[in-house]
Amino acid sequence: MKETFEKQNIGICKFCGQKKKLIKAHIIPKNFYLSRKKDRYLCINSKTGEYTFQQNGGYDSNILCSNCDNHILGDFDKEGYRILLGNFNKYKYIQLHPQYKIYQLDSNDFDYTKLRKFFISILWRASISQLEEWSNINLGGYEKKAYEILKGRKEHSELFKILIYKNCYIEDINQEVLIAKGKTSKYKKYVIQMAGYRIEIMVDSARITNKYRLQYETYFLNSTYAHIIETTEVSRRVNHEYNLRMRELYEKGFVPPKPSGIK
Repeated sequence: MKETFEKQNIGICKFCGQKKKLIKAHIIPKNFYLSRKKDRYLCINSKTGEYTFQQNGGYDSNILCSNCDNHILGDFDKEGYRILLGNFNKYKYIQLHPQYKIYQLDSNDFDYTKLRKFFISILWRASISQLEEWSNINLGGYEKKAYEILKGRKEHSELFKILIYKNCYIEDINQEVLIAKGKTSKYKKYVIQMAGYRIEIMVDSARITNKYRLQYETYFLNSTYAHIIETTEVSRRVNHEYNLRMRELYEKGFVPPKPSGIK
């Protein structure tokens, strides 16, 4: 029996602008939930910081049609998955900083445009979502610029500068999934944590202080190199924040699922 008009959830797709059947579109792609084999997902509300367990991960049924989600944005997702969760051992280890482990991908190892759009698309999806758990993620005037980048209309190379950190510890923290505002006073920054990675996105590089720019500009994702950074400083901070949240969760009686781990 064919679905009724009501069950088809007809609406305007936020990406193509056409009236179509809308689907359950994940804000963070499902493959980046490491506990997916148990079909339970540990998500953090971007506004309240509270944990929730969800059967299908964080998704919104009112933003995207199947073609835009699975094929257009999905193409960017595939590149993100290939780079972050593929054969990590093939990446070149270099020592650009005495306190960091730096893994470098040359331009022939990754598709810069797709990888950049992958990270931007996660922020954009969270920003356009009307769900309460993503209500603290609001790109404001930059939402239109992110859309223009994703559509290939403009590059906006000065916007959305991206740093990729890899957690040094293979622990339960790697199952944590969140999108949150970064703590800065001079410029807007967002943090995406998923599958043992911490992605920091500086929305407008013109607002970044000179001290920060000089320290990290080499490592920003660019068309020539992609750098994946392992640093105990960042990992310890993330681990500390995670343990505080988990302590609150345990006190409420929750037992989190175990992650499948990172190869």
